Amino acid sequence: MKNSGALLNTFDLSAIQKPTSLVNIKDLSFIASYNWSIADDPVIFVPGISSFQWNPPSLPYQVAKDNGQVFIDQNSHRSPSASFDPFFKALLTMDPNFNMKPIGLTTDRNSLRKLLQFVSGKVTKGWRIDVDIIEETMFFTRWEENQVTIITGARDSGYGHGFEKAFLSFDADLQGSSGHHRIVRYNLGGIECLVRFEVDAYIDDGLSSDKQDRAVDELGQGLSGLHVQNSTDATEVRVIQRGGLVNNDTIAELKSRSMATHLKMQEYIPQLWISQTRHLFVGRHKEGLVEMEPKRVDMTELFPDWENRNQQNLRTLVGLISEIKKVVKRAKGGKCVLVLKMEEKPRALRVYQRNGQALFLPKGTRGKCWGNGN
Repeated sequence: MKNSGALLNTFDLSAIQKPTSLVNIKDLSFIASYNWSIADDPVIFVPGISSFQWNPPSLPYQVAKDNGQVFIDQNSHRSPSASFDPFFKALLTMDPNFNMKPIGLTTDRNSLRKLLQFVSGKVTKGWRIDVDIIEETMFFTRWEENQVTIITGARDSGYGHGFEKAFLSFDADLQGSSGHHRIVRYNLGGIECLVRFEVDAYIDDGLSSDKQDRAVDELGQGLSGLHVQNSTDATEVRVIQRGGLVNNDTIAELKSRSMATHLKMQEYIPQLWISQTRHLFVGRHKEGLVEMEPKRVDMTELFPDWENRNQQNLRTLVGLISEIKKVVKRAKGGKCVLVLKMEEKPRALRVYQRNGQALFLPKGTRGKCWGNGN
């Protein structure tokens, strides 16, 4: 395995110390957001906006088969050696004085999903997560063998991306952008987290302009407060001020499913719970033909029951994160890699020393966010 060294630990879930109190998500707040530019050089628009608004066509409607390039991990693709570069560029643009000292975990939603699947016994494929620590802040960096996939429109291609194109309208002021990413903060079982995730769409929530202004103010930042950071290194991500703020309550996830497939809402909840995405639209089709209005679900009505029924797994997740942190703090350079292999039975989560480069931070970030001169 590339850049891996000695085995440091194998986690035994039955031996992990778990919290005894209820584990849920508390104190959710929006921190920052950005859109990637489609330019060849790494450029983000801050604060950006979800490029698509829910705007369904008249039915029935024939959706085209998926075809072309699809991002698996756009952050790593556009910033290959520094996927947290855009994260901190957006964060410090919107809040130049942000304090990272209270943050225990900084991660993408995908990494938390993988760990939750592991503790729930629902792993479907092997994976790797790179782990770093800066003072008391642990970072999970998503690792994928391929950041991009090419869909050819063959017989076994799906309709998910075609569904998005058909049922969403593009905001003209952000043409030339690709993918809206948001960073939220919350407390998970006593761990203060920053979580980054991609948003499919936003909806018109019907708020009056006065109420919308107040909602944006509650997010803590106005566009006038943006502080654009100028990169001195051409390889770093460059920031362009563009877009507008969107209330957390308006973001949405889109899914499409064949009429021949049984719809299991429980499959969607963990992903959307981790990002606290409120709205889900599920479009049903028969070979791409959509005849019924997509189902709209308010996920906040489902989260509490799911949390109650999955307390054992959530407590194990929190305990596992704490155990991982203990190992990484002892590792040379605070650099590790988490690995789960499908061929191993029983499946085990192992942590290895990681060789090579440490987590990349934009120049001056450590001093600004952790309050020291390094």
